Amino acid sequence: MEPIDILKKYYHFAVIGVSQNTDKYGYKIFKRLRDRSYDVYGVSPIYDQVDNIPLYSSLEDINGPIDVVVFVVNKKYAYDYIDEMTSLGIHYAWMQPHTYDDELLKYMKSVGITPILACILVETSL
Repeated sequence: MEPIDILKKYYHFAVIGVSQNTDKYGYKIFKRLRDRSYDVYGVSPIYDQVDNIPLYSSLEDINGPIDVVVFVVNKKYAYDYIDEMTSLGIHYAWMQPHTYDDELLKYMKSVGITPILACILVETSL
C-alpha cells in the first residue's frame, strides 16, 4: 500500500516519540496530523503532555483505536513498540527516515507488520 493510500484510508494514528520541542520532528509530525484532522495519540516515555494534550507512555495505554503507528524514535527503541503493535493487532508502521534498518524491517515483516517507508511530513504537505 502506498503512503497516500494509508492517509486516505486510515484516520487513527499514534506517534511514538512526541516531543515538547517544536523544532523536533516528533512535535512537527504530531501537530501536522492533528492539523489535518486525523485522530492522533502521542506516545512519549519522557513527557506527559504537549500543547496541553495528554500523551501516553505506551501504545497499550491508549484506549482508542489505532490504525497506524508513526515512528519518530531511534531504531533501538522500536522493537518493544513493534511487539506492542503485534499484541494490539496493529498492522501498519510508518517509519520516518533514519528510524529503521534492514534488520528491523525484516523483524517487522516476520511478525505481520507492514512498514510504510516515507516521510509523513512530505506526504501530508499537499
